[in-house]
Amino acid sequence: MRNFFCYILFFLFFYSYTVSAQDVFSRNYMIFNKKIIDINSEFNILDNIDLDFHTSIRPLIEFRYDTSNYHTDIQSLFYRKLKNEDLYRIKGRGYNLKFNPIVNFEIGKETSSDKILWVNTRGFYFKGNFRERFTFYSSFLENQSVFPKYITNSVVAQTAWVVPGQGESRWSSDSLFDYAMASGNLSYKISDFSIIQFGTGKHFIGDGYRSMILSDNSFSYPYLRINTNFGPFQYTNLYMEHIDMTSNPSQEYTYDRKYMSLHFLNINVNKRLHIGLFESIVWKNNRTPEISGFDLAYLNPIIFLRPIEFSINSSDNALMGLNLKYKMTDRSYFYSQFVIDEFSLPDLNYDINWWGNKYAYQIGMKYYRFLGVNNLFVQIENNFARPYTYSHSDVAQNYGHYFQSLAHPLGANFNEILLFLDYKYNAWEFHFQIMRAKYGAKKINDPTSFGDDIFISNSNRPSDNNILMYQGNMTKLNYNKFVISYTINSITNLKLESGYVFRHLNNDDGNNITNFFFFALKSDLFNRYYDF
Repeated sequence: MRNFFCYILFFLFFYSYTVSAQDVFSRNYMIFNKKIIDINSEFNILDNIDLDFHTSIRPLIEFRYDTSNYHTDIQSLFYRKLKNEDLYRIKGRGYNLKFNPIVNFEIGKETSSDKILWVNTRGFYFKGNFRERFTFYSSFLENQSVFPKYITNSVVAQTAWVVPGQGESRWSSDSLFDYAMASGNLSYKISDFSIIQFGTGKHFIGDGYRSMILSDNSFSYPYLRINTNFGPFQYTNLYMEHIDMTSNPSQEYTYDRKYMSLHFLNINVNKRLHIGLFESIVWKNNRTPEISGFDLAYLNPIIFLRPIEFSINSSDNALMGLNLKYKMTDRSYFYSQFVIDEFSLPDLNYDINWWGNKYAYQIGMKYYRFLGVNNLFVQIENNFARPYTYSHSDVAQNYGHYFQSLAHPLGANFNEILLFLDYKYNAWEFHFQIMRAKYGAKKINDPTSFGDDIFISNSNRPSDNNILMYQGNMTKLNYNKFVISYTINSITNLKLESGYVFRHLNNDDGNNITNFFFFALKSDLFNRYYDF
């Protein structure tokens, strides 16, 4: 970690003199996720923006100074704080500070068990800005949870008990998990053309529910992000430090660190077509004097990392791909992604089912005001990944962090279809999700890698050729969720929520059926991916 910070500080000094982003427009709501607060807001924005507004990488970096004033003469203080104000705000000449609590008090029950399910989350977030040059954000969550059986099984099946996307549990008693999550960042606007952000958190690239490029599925990580905007072009440099939890800690070392350098160039060709080019490379710190931290060669801010990998004679994990968004009508748009993992044309020409034919794609569509109904939103999405995509011969160089995939929660060797229906009426929201997935899973007591688990070396594969989809223990997953919620406070997205989940998993090991109901009072600010 110390070496990572030193390299980053060196690069900040160099970069501040060599690059320069136009003023970043962002909604005042600094929420990190893709949840629909106002399901028409995205198109209301897209209908009235210039070509220099980019939304394909999140969270957006906010620099617009908040000049709004509370209407203190209308309602009582208690009503305002409950419904539409920050709990605490300090505002002065050139600065604005906000503090709000975060809660998630949830109770539920599986129909097949007498055990009560519950979540107890307490936390806060604190953010602010000083004029239009400097912003900061900090949040902390302390959690205790009793999950449905299928989530509990997925946690305890790992060497380290990592709650999906939320960190390692400190201890467990009777399936009770105790874990915490912190995130924060500092952003500085160097000039009218460049912004630097340094912190700990997550990122999401794309316009879908999932991302095959980089998603917020995993735990938070340290990063440096540099946004450079020039008209319809936005260029993002993202340097990250991840943790390899397959390594063995000792008295001298904790878990091994691994690093990623990612470049993303987004081009708003016109108001309808947006194209993004992506590349990333993952390498490890192997506890040797020769390689002990962030490789300075990968600090290169210019796109195309593959020649650098060749120049230093490495076998690091390189990925590249495409992100596409096309506005079809005033109320609908198509989006897509395509990712190639270590592409080799000669071997591919020899056998289309060669094991190294590793790629993933996404195709989806969003439709607002569906069938002419205000506030009715429909989304359909298909995600696909060939066996061994995102994996590597050296597990330490896979596309993962904290025992979680940095892309899709199913890893690879899968095909998934998602359908979402959302309707909003005043403060009420109705959400319905259908997920159908098919994937090739591991076989019990068989160490062979069939391509789904990116935390197994792909060297341990059944063969080099004739690698087919869903090889291994072919599994079918059916996941349905229905939620009704009422928004209490639109600033913190505080909701009363009730829902039902049905999950059915079928493979050679048998049927696994989950039915559970839940009720919650929650600050709905973060994505939780339990649909796996």
